[in-house]
Amino acid sequence: MTLARTKDNLLESLVDSSNRVVALSGKWGTGKTHLWTEVQKASTDEAVKNAVSVSLFGANSISDLKLKIAQKLLPKIGDGGAISDSIKNGVTGIRKVLTSFHKGFSALDELALIATPLMMKGRFIVIDDIERKHEKLSIDEILGFIDDCVQNLDCRILIILNSDQLGDKKIWELFREKVIDQELRLETSPAEAFDIAVKRVPTDHAAELKNAVEACKVVNIRIIRKVIKVANRLLANRGLLAPRVVARVVPSTTILSAIHYKGLDDGPDFDFVLKFESTFMAMMAQEAKKEGKSDTPEAKARERWRLLLDAVGFKGADEFEALVVDFLKSGLIDAGAIGKIIDRYVAEGQALEAREKAHAFSDRVTWHPEVTDAQLVDELRALIPDAGMLDMSTVTSLHYQAGTIPGGAAVGDEIVQAWIAAFRAQHPPGQEPKLDPDFNFFHRQLHPDIETEINAVQARTQSTATIIEVCRRVAEDRAWGAREESLMRSITPAVYEAAILSTSGRELRLLLLQSMDFVKNRAMYEAHFGGGVQAFIDACQAIFAREPVSRIGRLVGTLFADAKMAALIAPAAVAATGAPAAAVAGAPGTP
Repeated sequence: MTLARTKDNLLESLVDSSNRVVALSGKWGTGKTHLWTEVQKASTDEAVKNAVSVSLFGANSISDLKLKIAQKLLPKIGDGGAISDSIKNGVTGIRKVLTSFHKGFSALDELALIATPLMMKGRFIVIDDIERKHEKLSIDEILGFIDDCVQNLDCRILIILNSDQLGDKKIWELFREKVIDQELRLETSPAEAFDIAVKRVPTDHAAELKNAVEACKVVNIRIIRKVIKVANRLLANRGLLAPRVVARVVPSTTILSAIHYKGLDDGPDFDFVLKFESTFMAMMAQEAKKEGKSDTPEAKARERWRLLLDAVGFKGADEFEALVVDFLKSGLIDAGAIGKIIDRYVAEGQALEAREKAHAFSDRVTWHPEVTDAQLVDELRALIPDAGMLDMSTVTSLHYQAGTIPGGAAVGDEIVQAWIAAFRAQHPPGQEPKLDPDFNFFHRQLHPDIETEINAVQARTQSTATIIEVCRRVAEDRAWGAREESLMRSITPAVYEAAILSTSGRELRLLLLQSMDFVKNRAMYEAHFGGGVQAFIDACQAIFAREPVSRIGRLVGTLFADAKMAALIAPAAVAATGAPAAAVAGAPGTP
């Protein structure tokens, strides 16, 4: 029975006076003790309200059990009253007899044991954790003690035990028939277990964690608390994250934590989860069926685990899952690395949200004539801050649609320029994206300004390697042809700068030293290379002006100072670099 139904049935069982011994069983950690606490609060029976609960954890004899009961009952009896006086008088008389034999019998524990039958008379006793008793104490001894309490002391007993961890099951079955009047088996649902756990361990992501816990069918409250703690630790100080981000991290956090804390009855291991990819696994399962290999125990297990991960909402692993596993194994969290990954998920979520807004706008322009032009312009303007998250085709489409709306053309232009500005910020000189020459494979129309920007990037990235080829041929062959002349005449300072910033090591040495040779022999090279030599000087001027104290800035300054041409890039180049002449290996001279 679920927690709610079991509570109602337990209350009814305790009202029935013929039920002298009631047993509440269920799996470990499913809320049996919690249920008893709730029942005790709700009961109108004074004996139930004043019941004492004892745990058999570690008890190795019936004397230990009696002592635990006595220790719980003594505070409830207090001073005065017939029961109290009877216990005191009885204990006093017995103590006189015992101490005449040995002084050790005056100890409190022995007296408590002597007084236990008097204190227990007519009491409601709860005995918990039977399966955690010491191995010296057998189940038949416990049940014999219970039978004695019921028959001779008029006690009522509630036994709470974890049925899945009980060792002496045959004896338990035998005595259940003779001693137990009513047995209730608690089968807490995952939702009920989560609701109990989250009261002790609050979280900002309760709804998502609850869904994942239900999908995993975890019913152990202690394990669920640990799962929540792991999620809270991983997402600490993040506040309320976007639903998409939470949906990305909570499923894997839940399943990995449940695996680690043994919360799954039949679950995969870490390795299966880390290598999981939803679509690929589904394809493999279909292939296995076709080949008749789906009936093996291993194939059946993999299919069960695949369905479990699909139910949780887990699609595939990346470095986040690897860090979660490392945290679970070591207890040490790499907060910086996890923070960067979460930031990336946030950015990806924002980009997806921006695309959805753009698509929604296009839909409203076409299919919602009830929306006014002014409203559409406002919606379009709201997309400007997110323009950099959209692809170039979408931006072009938005610009076209903006032109069809009165007052929208200017806003469309702003979106295009915002996209170009964001693109340049993401890809500064030397860090241009490597665009395939056929990147626009489907020949989608692009806004002219966007197309110009993309063509410039392609030219810079393609020219970078070509400039180095020119320098290598001139340095090695002391010759060049029409191809080299054409490239050098058309090269721009921006392209030259990008080439300098994007190379290093031998290629950078070749590029800079050979280009310096162009400058030193300017008259000869300009006759063939035209403005290429000046493009190199202008590129170095830009680098040195922007970052004179960076390593590349100091290198450029030193090269010109060494060649006694510092004035070409900055009058104070030598002072700014602080480098002596010939400070760079191989300069002056040619490679």
